[in-house]
Amino acid sequence: MLNHARTEYPRECVGAVIGSGGDSAKNRLIRLSNVQDKMHEDDPGRFYRDAKTGYFVDPKEVFKLVREVESQGLKILAFYHSHPDHECFFSREDHDAAVMWDEPVYPGVEYIVISVMDGEVKDAVMFSWDGNTYSPSEKLPV
Repeated sequence: MLNHARTEYPRECVGAVIGSGGDSAKNRLIRLSNVQDKMHEDDPGRFYRDAKTGYFVDPKEVFKLVREVESQGLKILAFYHSHPDHECFFSREDHDAAVMWDEPVYPGVEYIVISVMDGEVKDAVMFSWDGNTYSPSEKLPV
């Protein structure tokens, strides 16, 4: 995740961690494509931010990920994305993407935000559902 965040800087990276929920050594990282720049170019009124301050994953890519995980008897453990030149926080946009009708879109899934300042990872924070919203639950080692 940290390497992905550094590599994509100054754009936001986005990805998922999948596994069985047991042995963390068997977890896999899946890099997802941030198509925010294309969406911004095609429809700047609706997608007013570019990839330096936002991400958008093609829904077809997410559906493919979900099918792959289910077919292998695994689950999505976490989604992650970076905040280039910003601190770790769960933004309004992050919340809106993760919550629908006041419930998590993916129950039990954690969200990780990685702060990248001047191309170097500064912090990584995990956000967990607290019954009302996603709150910081753990600072991850960087």
